[in-house]
Amino acid sequence: MKLSVCIICKNEENTIARCLESVKWADEIILLDSGSTDNTLEIAKKYTDKIFIREDWQGFGEQRRRAEQLASNDWIFAIDCDEEVSETLKNEILNTLPRCSEENVLRINRLTYFCGQFIYHSGWHPDHIARIYNKKKTSYNRNLVHESVITKDCELITLKENILHFQHQDIFTYLNKRNHYANLGAKQIIQKGKKPHYQKLLALPYLLLFDIIF
Repeated sequence: MKLSVCIICKNEENTIARCLESVKWADEIILLDSGSTDNTLEIAKKYTDKIFIREDWQGFGEQRRRAEQLASNDWIFAIDCDEEVSETLKNEILNTLPRCSEENVLRINRLTYFCGQFIYHSGWHPDHIARIYNKKKTSYNRNLVHESVITKDCELITLKENILHFQHQDIFTYLNKRNHYANLGAKQIIQKGKKPHYQKLLALPYLLLFDIIF
């Protein structure tokens, strides 16, 4: 059961070393960059020689699919640059995979670190996401944003250990990123022939932030 870690990135010099260090046990690491202008690729070269560049951005889902097709193994572990795999999660993955069939998809709970603390409430925890799958059976969808593994006709296995998520350095970083995602979400809704509710899309990050603080 060989495992390929697949990472998509752009300008992640501040986070990618911690991520790559935590998955260097994998059979291979595939890194697909979409045009970094900082030291992301120089850092990545210390961990893998399987670095590819695709700057014709078609959305997060499509970029994930491109990355998995570059992998030489069928089992894929999709991870973000701002995430870290603990030693206990690593061991759980390695112990679980040999018992899996192609139909299995492994879900991992994401524990987010925000403004100096891990968040265990406000809809941020638990946050189970499908991340390990066999590409012969399934793949990521093609969503522009909020992409996910297609789990229809798959059997889900939920792991006990957390994957650590260090996405938000401060409130302003969080709000800027969420506003960007809201705009992409609106574009995605329009492409599906629906009318987006801009006020709801833009207000949601602020409501979540208010819930966390108070």
